[in-house]
Amino acid sequence: MPPDLHRPCPLCGNRAPDLLGALSLPQPSHSPLPSGYRLVACTACDLVYADTPAVQADYDHYYQQLAKYGGPTGTGAGQNPADQRRLEQLADRLEALLPGRDAAILDIGCGAGGLLQVLHSRGYTRAEGLDPDPAAVAAARAQGLPVRAGLATESPGLYAGCEFKLIVLSHVAEHLRDLDWLDGLHRLLAPDGALYVEVPDPRGYDCTRRPPLYYFDSEHINHFSPRALARLFTRMGLHPTAFPATPLILSDGSPYPAFAGIATRVQRGIDESGDGNARCVDTLRGYLADSLQRSAASLGIQPPLGPGPVLVWGAGSWTQRLLGAGTIPLAQVRAFLDSAPNKQGQLLAGKPIVAPADGLSRHPDAQVLVCIAVNPHQIGAEVARLEPDRTRSLHFITEPT
Repeated sequence: MPPDLHRPCPLCGNRAPDLLGALSLPQPSHSPLPSGYRLVACTACDLVYADTPAVQADYDHYYQQLAKYGGPTGTGAGQNPADQRRLEQLADRLEALLPGRDAAILDIGCGAGGLLQVLHSRGYTRAEGLDPDPAAVAAARAQGLPVRAGLATESPGLYAGCEFKLIVLSHVAEHLRDLDWLDGLHRLLAPDGALYVEVPDPRGYDCTRRPPLYYFDSEHINHFSPRALARLFTRMGLHPTAFPATPLILSDGSPYPAFAGIATRVQRGIDESGDGNARCVDTLRGYLADSLQRSAASLGIQPPLGPGPVLVWGAGSWTQRLLGAGTIPLAQVRAFLDSAPNKQGQLLAGKPIVAPADGLSRHPDAQVLVCIAVNPHQIGAEVARLEPDRTRSLHFITEPT
């Protein structure tokens, strides 16, 4: 058992999980989340999770005030072609679970309402949502969508007495520290209702398309296998029925591994959790070892930085991992550039986080180190748009060959 365990297994309460490793993730100055945590594994549940010292209230505050999902351009709002395509495909899968367009649907963690917008456009006018971020709620309501402000953990109480044919948690469960509240969610399901939970798929984690440790960050603190999700459903008093692969296509055209778990109040099919398959815990051990080996080989910067001032483009998870690994030359850094308004005005590693246009104008001679994990070369076009009459030196993080 790891010494000073902060978090027993959220599925079974196991207080003796296996220690896999530790991550350093420096946070912006206003963040209530920890600057790192240990990764542990409950082999009985086939679940890898963060032994985070933060409590659920810390995560609640983060998702209410500081996360990237609240504004109309946040993930899940359908404001770019890849995100809209993802939402349309998700709606296709959900329609197969619904008896008709008068079905009552609840989307928990709906963000700015992108999925609800798609469902309403298809005639599902009884689809409603819940989200903790006031900005997300305001953006959804501005589109005429029925969205309530509240925490996911509050949903059994907020909707007491309601019956839904379908409850959706799309890329929400991996963010939750405490899972006990889910035990009361079945009371909101109609007798013939279904629960749909979509999460990242640890079976697809690898270092070939993404930087080392890409799938481990401050927000994703549960890494469910189908077996682990099946155990959660059973604990909730539901019957697992299917675990389809649901890979996402990101803005750069590359896939992001994901799968869905579907459960019902009555048995509808066969539990396909795959008990005969290799455990995801073993897959994640290998992924973590490969990531740490690649990180230890010293990520490089191409072309090499000169001796002058540096602006770091990005203050998100990839930058936090690079700071934790000591890859970013902090002595040269003047500021971090980030377009998320809720990050601007904070400090990261003692340096200010500012809007890209402001940082570029204040530091006309600075080199730009691009720390964006998905499609980093798009930043070149953004710099050219902001500075059409200037040539700026751009540098990228690369793995050693």
